[in-house]
Amino acid sequence: MPAYVYVARDRGGVIQSGQLEAAGEEDVLSVLQNRGLIVTSLARKEAQDLTARPKMRAMRSLHGRASLDDQVHFCQQLATLIDAGVPLLRSLEVVSLQAESRALLAAIEQMRHDVESGSKFAKAVAKHPAIFSNLWVSLVETGEASGTLGQSLNQIASYLESMRNLRSKAATALTYPLVLIAAAVLVLMFFVLKIIPIFSGIFAQMNIPMPLLTRITIAISDAARHYTIVVIFGLVVVGWVVKHFLRTEQGRWLRDRTLLKLPVFKQLFIQLQLTYFAQGLSTLLASGVPILTSLEIIERSASNLVYAKAIGEVREAVREGKSMADPMGLSGLFPPMMVQMIRVGEEIGELAKMLTRVAKYYEERVDTFIDRLSVLFEPFAIVVMAVIIGTLVVSMFLPIFNLAGGSGMQFGK
Repeated sequence: MPAYVYVARDRGGVIQSGQLEAAGEEDVLSVLQNRGLIVTSLARKEAQDLTARPKMRAMRSLHGRASLDDQVHFCQQLATLIDAGVPLLRSLEVVSLQAESRALLAAIEQMRHDVESGSKFAKAVAKHPAIFSNLWVSLVETGEASGTLGQSLNQIASYLESMRNLRSKAATALTYPLVLIAAAVLVLMFFVLKIIPIFSGIFAQMNIPMPLLTRITIAISDAARHYTIVVIFGLVVVGWVVKHFLRTEQGRWLRDRTLLKLPVFKQLFIQLQLTYFAQGLSTLLASGVPILTSLEIIERSASNLVYAKAIGEVREAVREGKSMADPMGLSGLFPPMMVQMIRVGEEIGELAKMLTRVAKYYEERVDTFIDRLSVLFEPFAIVVMAVIIGTLVVSMFLPIFNLAGGSGMQFGK
């Protein structure tokens, strides 16, 4: 008998989906109506060539982890198909053929299997926390319950796009200085390991007396050349220790507190956290997720433990019937302007809209910071490099200057 894929809703409005084998559509409708379900979508499942999917997968070049780009594309494609009336199972099957990540493809196929077995889509999504966050699960669950899954997926896609843009901007802001620093280090290494030894050999052969600055520079160069392996090994060991320490809760706390106090860059990290908080909370509230649940999701999703703790304190205050604005102001982590806008949003019942405005404001602040950083950091780095390289050059030429000054008569001939 042929199999039929269905999407139905029970008397409580909860969406269910699955498949049944029957002689025809009327038999399927009769079975589902006897279960007290209202059918919203019914389609015959096409026979599939079991070898087709592996062949198509083999033809694609898949990367490993599921990036934000992969998640955005998956969300947008699935929302488009569902809004067009394509059943969820068929939509997942179509989207799986477009996936470019091995991890995401495996998750989609597992979700498809779970939904086909009668599981709710939200529960199927929740089985893959490494890819889909708590925000994902909550919005999908809300969309399923209200029959607006396509709209919820569009909201997730919009949120993920915003997060992707923010992370890209933050990476740009940090990458540029790091590239300049790396270039500076390479120049210094070349000078210390190659140029200075040449001058040192010349001075030794000519038995030229060397000033203190020159002796210090040559000593640093000799140490760098003779102990290169030791230094590299030491750096590897230190890197390994730091990496494992930062995986501990104590290490994460130290890292997160340090990032919020870094000169120059602290404003970037603070504004990013404020944007994540406002954008995520506004998306959840606009989708109908209760405020306590929304705050709990944002707390667990926060990338900075300092802000996660502050959000947890806000959640506890709201649980006790208090305003969000008061504990936010007391924490010292949220600017007065943001606190006042949230207070107004709570008073007029437009908190989600107010949070959206706040998120947009701080996203623009991040753009401004990155533009200024690009303009100011380059001349600063050039000046610092000029001072360092200039000091090294002068230290090498000082003996020659002293020799020339001591034999002025010879230069005059």
